[in-house]
Amino acid sequence: MNHRSSSSLISGIPALLVLLALPGKAVDFVRQVQLIKNQTVVYDIPVTGTSGQVLSKPLEGDGAILQLYAFEDDKYNPFSLVDLNAGNLVHANVSLDSHLLDLDVLGIHLDIILGGSGDPPPVAKLLDEVAIGTYLPEAKVTLRSEDPYQPPRTRADKPYSFSLSARKLADPADPRGGISKMRVDRDFKLYHPQLHTPYPNGVGQGSYSQSYEFQRNGDFTDSSVYQELPYARPTKAIGEETFTAKVPVGSSGTLMSIGSATIQVWPVSEATVENIVADQRYTAIPPSARVVFKDLYPDSVTYAQIYEGPPVLGKVGKVIGSSVVSYNTFEPQDAVVPLSIADSDLGGDGTYTIEVLTTTPFNERKPERVTYVSFVLDRTIEVHGQLVGGEN
Repeated sequence: MNHRSSSSLISGIPALLVLLALPGKAVDFVRQVQLIKNQTVVYDIPVTGTSGQVLSKPLEGDGAILQLYAFEDDKYNPFSLVDLNAGNLVHANVSLDSHLLDLDVLGIHLDIILGGSGDPPPVAKLLDEVAIGTYLPEAKVTLRSEDPYQPPRTRADKPYSFSLSARKLADPADPRGGISKMRVDRDFKLYHPQLHTPYPNGVGQGSYSQSYEFQRNGDFTDSSVYQELPYARPTKAIGEETFTAKVPVGSSGTLMSIGSATIQVWPVSEATVENIVADQRYTAIPPSARVVFKDLYPDSVTYAQIYEGPPVLGKVGKVIGSSVVSYNTFEPQDAVVPLSIADSDLGGDGTYTIEVLTTTPFNERKPERVTYVSFVLDRTIEVHGQLVGGEN
């Protein structure tokens, strides 16, 4: 599966899935997990092509979870139909994962083991999932930022929007009863700063203390949500945040997750101009001058420019061609570039500023200053000597 693409499940009528996938060679499949006549049943339904519709197996029992998976190895075909009794151990080539964590509510108690000798088989990546049931309310959670990339992502200093579409909540005054409340919780996972993936074994994961409760159907939006990842420097936060809609089910009121959405948070970029010291005098731009970039946004164009005078925000200077770096990828980037400036590109002596700018999907793609350094260019060569005369 290409990490740069994503797929999604959209629930329409309960027994129909609509698959939207970007072009790629990944082998996708839909996994249907449900409880039928006290037996946990897992169906793997293969998906061919990059678009179309997939019919689920008959929906019986109290509900089901439908999941969309894809494999990184496009030559590996794992499809099989697995029926198993609750509590049994099975060997399977797909790990059971879920953002809708409360599988136990459906009576599903599975231990999926990646077994066998030799190298373990490839493990599919969970792309999306939805919980459905005859008497369950429906929730669609959507997270968006100024960056239109999918899966959703934002920059640590920028807000994003949260939207919830709540349907089929019962009226509390209805004598027939039913589920009349929906709660939305907010969780987080921190990423490894070099690998850009969650830490293993649940390290760096948690839930925020606040939650939101909804008691009526409708569409709700908060257009200015800021990430709250627990970092000492909030602008360097890296990880993801997930909003999950839950409803109480059964006599115990156990919360069941019925919808969720996740957004990635990438750090604000930084840069250092090396081998040019602020306010120092130079007869020329040092040939060793360079810029070291860290955490460039995945969709960005970054460059240095030079102009005469002290630093001025918004001033347009001469772009230093050797410094331009452009990315359109799925994770932050680091880079080191030279500052190659010919003397003919400069004007007269005096104060100059080298300013590093970046453009991203944010700020209407207008340049944002990352760093700068000002120095004095003095190409005057002074010769100090002494004229000594003598008589013949």
